[in-house]
Formats: sequence, C-alpha cells, structure tokens
Amino acid sequence: MAIVFCNIGWMKHYDGIQGDSIQRGGSYNKDAVGHEVCNFTPCKGKVYGYVQPTGRISVERLGASKGAEQADGVTVVWTAGPDAGGTAIVGWYTNATVFRDLQDIPNPCKSHRSNNISGYRIVASVEDVHLIPTQERGFLIPRRVKGGIGQSNVWYADKPESASLVADVIKYIQSGTRTSRLPDVDTESTANEGNPRLVAHLRRERSPSLVEKKKKSVLAATGKLCCEVCEFDFEAKYGKSGDGFCEVHHLKAISQMDKGEVTTLADLAVVCSNCHRIIHRIDPMPSIEQFRKIIASES
Repeated sequence: MAIVFCNIGWMKHYDGIQGDSIQRGGSYNKDAVGHEVCNFTPCKGKVYGYVQPTGRISVERLGASKGAEQADGVTVVWTAGPDAGGTAIVGWYTNATVFRDLQDIPNPCKSHRSNNISGYRIVASVEDVHLIPTQERGFLIPRRVKGGIGQSNVWYADKPESASLVADVIKYIQSGTRTSRLPDVDTESTANEGNPRLVAHLRRERSPSLVEKKKKSVLAATGKLCCEVCEFDFEAKYGKSGDGFCEVHHLKAISQMDKGEVTTLADLAVVCSNCHRIIHRIDPMPSIEQFRKIIASES
C-alpha cells in the first residue's frame, strides 16, 4: 500500500474558515487562512486536499512510473499540531490520487469560492475520506526521531525504520473502531516528565514504579483503591479480578509542565477507567474537584 503523510494546520472541520479557525499552519498561510481550510469539503462527490510541499511531490515514491504526473491508489494521512503540541493524525483519504504539481479544482463549490480556494494536490472520493473529531485525535506521530516525521510537510515514510509506525497507522485506519492510539496508563515508562517532545497528557512517558508506589501509598492510607472522583472500587465490584486495579491520573496537564519537571506521588490521583477517559475528553482538562462538580451538576 502506498502511503504518504501530509502535515497541515489544525482545524476542527476543514470545511471553510467560517465558524472555524486554523492554527499552527505553515508560513505559507496568508492572513491565518491556509489553503487546507477546505480539505474535507465535499464537492460533487469528491474532496480536494492541499498540502504545501518543499518543491514538487515525488509521485515516484508513491508507486508512479518515472515521469508520471500522478500516483493513484494512495493512502493519504493528514496530520496537524494540537494545542498540547506534537503531531496528531486528524484524518485520511484512502484510494486517493496524488499529483506532482498543483491542480485547478474543476467547478469549485461555494465553500471553495468563499475561501478563495482554487487549487489542490490530492483528490479522493467522499466515501474514501474520514475526518477524526477533535476530541478523538489521539494517535500521535513522532517527529525528530529515527523513523518519525521530519520537518517537511510531506513525509513518504518509506524508510525501513518507519515500517513499524506505518503498520500501526494502517491497522488504525483499517480497524473500523476509530479508537485513539493512547498508551495503557499503568504501563508507561519514566517519572521524569514534561519533555516537549512528549506532547499529550496520555502520551508522555510514565514510571511503572511510580504508579505502583502511588497505589501502595493509597492502599496503606485507606485500605482500598477507590476512584477519587466517583468512589468506584474495582475489587468491591469484581472481586479477585479487580484486586489492586485502578488507573493513575496525572493531575498536571503537559502544557503546564516545565521541561525536566519530575512527577511526585502528590501529582497523581487514583481514578476509575471511565472517569479517567472522560477527564481527558474535556478541554481544558479539569481538576479532580472540578470534575466532581461536573458530575454532580449532570446527575
């Protein structure tokens, strides 16, 4: 499968700038309105996508013959930078056609015209397009590491060291579940947090030993592991199967952490799986006390 990653500005809908905004777009964006603002606008059964390459797009690296003007049957993965930092998958086209050079949109739709969009580089059928809701954009692509995206807006991911990541992305696209690629909260790997490259709260590294210390500390103090929000007790509900189980939540959002900041037990909270996931769906992320009040107001 030919695949290419295209990095663009961050938007909610990519269906025109009206009622939306574009953030962290490239320097080519004029007046904070990038050419990608209509990348998911349906237009007579098609969607026309834009990315700003460095020079021309190398369609040969996408399976086209030498000298061809386009590559067909390509999976295009669109990425952008969320507020928390990093690079997240925001959507994709499958079975797309990627052009070497900029093309003119045939019969642009109203949204294209009102946003002064006349050109495109990639086209796909509407049924082969998927835009991920903002709160579910949890699949992060590493940058500046071996096998990850570099500085270019167009990344072909055709090096051997990228194969594992590409396989994960393809599996994610084909899964049909549309779940985010978030790590298990209990199996992270370092207590020294806040490095800017670890860019989303559930994606930053954690220390298994620190998590265990937090659990033991709570058990020693209270004799049980109950959710600090809703008081759910896994052992009380599930017996032996729930013994010693809980999730451990980092109270401080990554955006509030300094580089090299160290996590202590006081920075962690014991929460159930449901509360933990919902806390991370709320932007900005609430404190434990704020989340209790949210739950109380909804009940």
